[in-house]
Amino acid sequence: MGNKFSIIDDESNKILGFCKEVGGLQNELPNPDYDASSKLILYGFTVSEAFIKIPTIKLLNLHLDFLSRDGTRLGGYYFCPNKVLKINRLEISQDTPIEIVGKFLESPLPFAYEIWKKLRDNPNELGQWKTSTLEEKQGWLQVIRLKDRKIHTIRKNQVVTIDGEFIQHIESFFIAIGEAVNGPFGYYGANLQSFKDYLSGGFGLIPPFIIEWRNFHKSFEAGLEEHAEFVFLLLKMLAYRKVKVVYL
Repeated sequence: MGNKFSIIDDESNKILGFCKEVGGLQNELPNPDYDASSKLILYGFTVSEAFIKIPTIKLLNLHLDFLSRDGTRLGGYYFCPNKVLKINRLEISQDTPIEIVGKFLESPLPFAYEIWKKLRDNPNELGQWKTSTLEEKQGWLQVIRLKDRKIHTIRKNQVVTIDGEFIQHIESFFIAIGEAVNGPFGYYGANLQSFKDYLSGGFGLIPPFIIEWRNFHKSFEAGLEEHAEFVFLLLKMLAYRKVKVVYL
């Protein structure tokens, strides 16, 4: 089984090493106490070529990145150990896990780990989010926001389609529009403010363009009153930015 994660030194931006699995990410509950510590457990850690000749490896602030099946960086989380961890390269064994106690700059949301796995295993499949629960969609939105995003060619005067049948929460809308604009696991904002930024340009599709909103009447069926203000502000923003909405 190949490596699924890379550990990147924040100071040098060089890859410290790779590991086959990481404990401490799966279904981790968000903690309102910023000072609370988390524990990362690196399984099957191997040192990268950049550090293979260094006798003692220091783990300080680092990026923990998920890798695709071909070893491409997908994105991940920033982690700050509570203290510098010094590891003797000669004592490293793939059979001995490495434990690091510290804090995430942004903690993994519940189910985010499973979404990263979907991104690794089926990166080109559309609509994988549609049957997800609200909590799973929150994890999904975190993943597509944190993943490495390729530079998209500036486009305009295009038509994108979303389906209100699958838009029952605010999170659903942003996942749907991200996928409609930038393909599977695509991102185009996670709230109205970031959506506004994306409409301003620099992230691929820019106005004018058309959104075909199929089954608009089914959108937010479970809580239309609860989401009325969001829908009002969204449609107002789209009109102001010269994005035409066609209701189907």
